[in-house]
Amino acid sequence: MRIRLLVRFVVVLLAMAAPALVQAQFQPPTSEELKMTADPAYPDAAAVYLYREEKTDDNLHFRSELVRVKILKEAAKDLATVNLGYFRGSSTIAAVSGRTIHPDGTIVPLDVKPEDLLRAKQGEAELHAVVFNLPSVEVGSILEYYYQIRYGQYSYSSPEWEIQMPYPVRKAHFSFNAFPGLFGGASTISSIGLVDYHGTPLTDLMWYVNLPNGKTMSQGNGHFNLDIADVPPLPKEEWMPPIESQRYQVLFYYAPGNSAAAYWTNEAGIWLKEVNKFAEPTTEIKYAVTTIVAPGDSDLDKAKKLYAAVQALDNTNFSRAKSKEELKQEGLKPAKRAEDTWKQKSGTGEDMAMLYLALLRGAGLTAYPMKLVNREHAVFNQNYLSWWQLNDVVIILSTGGNEIVLDPGEKMCPFQMVDWKHSGAGGIRLSDKGVVPWVTPLLPYNVNSLVRSADATLSAGGGVTARIQIVMAGQQALHWRQLALTIDEETLNHRFDQWLSTQLPSGVQAHITRFANLDDPTSNLNAFASATGAPGAATAKRLLLPGTFFSNSSDTRFIEQPNRTQPVDMHYAEAVIDRVIYHAPSGYTVETAPPASSVPWQGHAVLQIKESTAGSDVTINRTFARAFTVLQANEYGALRDFYQKVAAADQQQLVLAAPAK
Repeated sequence: MRIRLLVRFVVVLLAMAAPALVQAQFQPPTSEELKMTADPAYPDAAAVYLYREEKTDDNLHFRSELVRVKILKEAAKDLATVNLGYFRGSSTIAAVSGRTIHPDGTIVPLDVKPEDLLRAKQGEAELHAVVFNLPSVEVGSILEYYYQIRYGQYSYSSPEWEIQMPYPVRKAHFSFNAFPGLFGGASTISSIGLVDYHGTPLTDLMWYVNLPNGKTMSQGNGHFNLDIADVPPLPKEEWMPPIESQRYQVLFYYAPGNSAAAYWTNEAGIWLKEVNKFAEPTTEIKYAVTTIVAPGDSDLDKAKKLYAAVQALDNTNFSRAKSKEELKQEGLKPAKRAEDTWKQKSGTGEDMAMLYLALLRGAGLTAYPMKLVNREHAVFNQNYLSWWQLNDVVIILSTGGNEIVLDPGEKMCPFQMVDWKHSGAGGIRLSDKGVVPWVTPLLPYNVNSLVRSADATLSAGGGVTARIQIVMAGQQALHWRQLALTIDEETLNHRFDQWLSTQLPSGVQAHITRFANLDDPTSNLNAFASATGAPGAATAKRLLLPGTFFSNSSDTRFIEQPNRTQPVDMHYAEAVIDRVIYHAPSGYTVETAPPASSVPWQGHAVLQIKESTAGSDVTINRTFARAFTVLQANEYGALRDFYQKVAAADQQQLVLAAPAK
């Protein structure tokens, strides 16, 4: 909500309008709505929106929302809590009303005054929230509420219609009456004086539309309307790309022109001007370079040493930013240039990226900045002309005829690797050809590895005592190292134990004993743990044990889902190598062992399992390499078929026969 409010009102003035607006007239529920216990089209849905209405009117300076939702399961009862944000001084929430209708038709009105809570404060602007709870909510209730947000007579809105919700929507209506001067007549947008955060005049009201096939928004002379019915809930499938990039929605916004190419070129030009000022290789920066690199170093060695120097600084994205008072006490000022960040030895992740760019330039190396989307949250959409899509920065080093994407703003990220959120990520970059849209390369599987080893001693009763070592390179190592920067050791160990429980067979508990190289991103991260439990079953004549010991349950999620509508995004490619040595009880022999297996998926992934026996010791090796990161929904059949074969191979057991009596 906070992000939407920050961009919803382009111009915010303190003069407030209070038009005499009529509150919504709630409609009596139908017999079918009262009796409803499930949505036939979506039987698993915990709720269904019976009706949603959102109106925005720049002539009357208000926005209103009316919601009617049926609660079908306990999981949806949290919809009774409504949280509305607004900027105090430039907008206000008014005309709040609501009620709860029980299945027998009993109506319980909202008669508690909403609580006004301070959410955030930035300078003179205070972001507040009105929070209210609809009363007496139970499964089967219909919840209805209505509210208005009123804003000043010189404020102009840019609505964001979220058409698709977590639950199905039976019927919805959206309308927007833009200020008539925006479409000719007495004035134009330019004469109104709308400007963006750069001070650039905004000359066009634009909109981005993503609607179901066959659905359209009507428009004419500044009036926009959308009536829609039977909207499916937001998809919820394992390993989906960010849903915000796919949901049905209509986004209105103001822009300085209607050409996408011109917009991105202009915005990038403004950003690069700021970058060049901040990352200028000043005398201080060039001197810093001489203290870090040697004249005989290769370009790659120089870049590596400078990267290590930046990584050694305090990245406040993973610690705590210094307040103005603290900076003043230390004789420092907020960083305006890279040399300030270098002097202070601390800064945000973006400050670190810009400092690294300055150091590279100070060393005479060729490097380009790139502003890109965080792939964990969204996918870059060039047709949606908003620079705010792009939120992170990487640096692209050009050397030896190659380009290397570097991630200095990510603490603990090794040289020549990026956080997965910055791989396969779109954005705008500088290149030798000027400003261009670009997508960073996806990470190859061999840079992200997980090696899990277990030395397991078995008892005749089926118990196990094991020593476990997990060696992590790439994304898993980065995750735990960054987490260690933000929490204490005890909490870190607890989190790791929780994760470790997902890596082991049912009936086995493990506890971390120590980490090695936790603060050294140039080395593999090692975790050592001890484990006890009963991983299999024991009979009078046999021990039945999981052949591969380590769990691969995350791989089996696809098997449970027969169909797919969304792409598969597994974040990054990886290799998982498992090795377990079972020390059998005295006298026990191998009756059945997992057969050697090879399950290939050409160009995508492969599984290999091998077993060997030496005396009373049985060693089972499993190697799984997945080269793909993203697959389209139409490739899901092949993916599911592959994982079914993998699951069958992983379910093979090791059977040990007891000695004859």
